[in-house]
Amino acid sequence: MKHILFAAFLLAGTAACTSNLDYKTERDEVMKFHDVVMGDHGKLIDNQMKLDSMFKTMPALKTKFPQIDTVQEKMDIKATRARLSGAEEVMNDWMHQFEPDVTGKSNEEAVNYFKAERVKIEKIDSLYKIEIKLSDAYLSKFGK
Repeated sequence: MKHILFAAFLLAGTAACTSNLDYKTERDEVMKFHDVVMGDHGKLIDNQMKLDSMFKTMPALKTKFPQIDTVQEKMDIKATRARLSGAEEVMNDWMHQFEPDVTGKSNEEAVNYFKAERVKIEKIDSLYKIEIKLSDAYLSKFGK
């Protein structure tokens, strides 16, 4: 009997803690994290522009680095650029699907929604960091 009462008390306490969360706090946390990720967005765009420039000036790159295989480098540039664009597209999709207005949802539903959105934006942040790191490494081979 004590175990049942303890479990019921624990469940009630957990439910009370969940209901004390304010969806606005959760939404603000998601927006703050989004802003952090958007800080990396500038670096992602910068790397895309550097890759575009390298692609367009391949003869000059060959002069500066005569040992490179320009056909291979063009393929590498395209692949790196595509991964950066893909990461950017994931962010754009998330932003278009994100709905900060939770009219019609209970506080608990809204909290759960914003918690799920936080997980999504954290995954995008990881993707951005990976793609920026890889593109930085590629660009550094050419002093870019």
